[in-house]
Order: sequence, then C-alpha cells, then structure tokens
Amino acid sequence: MATALVVGAGISGLATALRLTRSTWDVVVLDSGAHHAPVLITGPDRHAARRLAALPHDLHYETRRSKVTALHPDRFGVTVAFNDHEDEWFDVVVCAQPCCEAERLPGLRLETWSRDHVALLHRAVRDTGLPLSAAELLADAFDIHPDDRAAFAWWETTLKPHAIRRAFTRVR
Repeated sequence: MATALVVGAGISGLATALRLTRSTWDVVVLDSGAHHAPVLITGPDRHAARRLAALPHDLHYETRRSKVTALHPDRFGVTVAFNDHEDEWFDVVVCAQPCCEAERLPGLRLETWSRDHVALLHRAVRDTGLPLSAAELLADAFDIHPDDRAAFAWWETTLKPHAIRRAFTRVR
C-alpha cells in the first residue's frame, strides 16, 4: 500500500487526505492545531467539493501534532525527520502548508510545485486560489500515473493554466 504524509490539516490538506484514502493510500496528516479562517468555496472548487463528498467514505488516516524537521528524498520516496519521534519513510509528502526545507529541494524552481516525491500543494493553492481542485487533481494524478514524477508533471500541466488565468485576471 502506498503511503503519504500530508503536512497541514486545512481545507486542501484534508481534501488530499480524503481523496488519497479513497484510493487506498495509507495517510498520515500533521495538524499544527491552528484554527483556520473559513474558506469561500466557489467556481471549480464548488464542483470539487461535491465530487469529494459524493461517495461517503470512512477516513482512515492518522493525525499527529509532530513537526517535520527535515526531508530526505531518495529514488523511491522521502525519509521524514520529526521533532518528537524516529524518522519515517513515505512514498510521497504533500505540503499543504509550508513544511521545513521543502522549498529548498535541489532543482525546485519558483514556477514548479513538485520535486523528488514532494508536492508543494500550498504553493499551487496560493498561485491558483483553488484549494479543493488542486487537492483533488493531485490525488487524481496518482490514480492515473503509477510513477509519481509522471503524476506530478500531469498535475502541474493540468493546474498551471488556472494560475495564469488568475494572474491575468488580477492585472485587468
């Protein structure tokens, strides 16, 4: 069974956890315990919310209050160092909020949202304003592509036009 660490229990983090558990991933969610402001759900996110809730599914994920202190990607996944227990290995790490040094992974450019088994979901959400759609598309990518590099490439290609449109709309 594939394993995922989702850092952040906001709307995009929980949507990712929900969607991945539906695809039989073993998911661990890290929750800082901070309360988030309500998020307005409109447009594509409204449709994504309907799809995410369309099939009732028991959530089988573990929630922890640990903090990530380091990420060590290798050819097959990511070893994650925590502040309060031993390191653990995951197939994929999804940063639904900024997490440790994920932004400094080698080869990660400002315009990319993923690298070496790590998805910077929070950056994609910031650039598109679509937390539920970005989360749902990320999990869809793992269903479509068995290789996470191909999944990340598909996810970014599918979601990038929304970032461009949003930037264009702000200028007008």
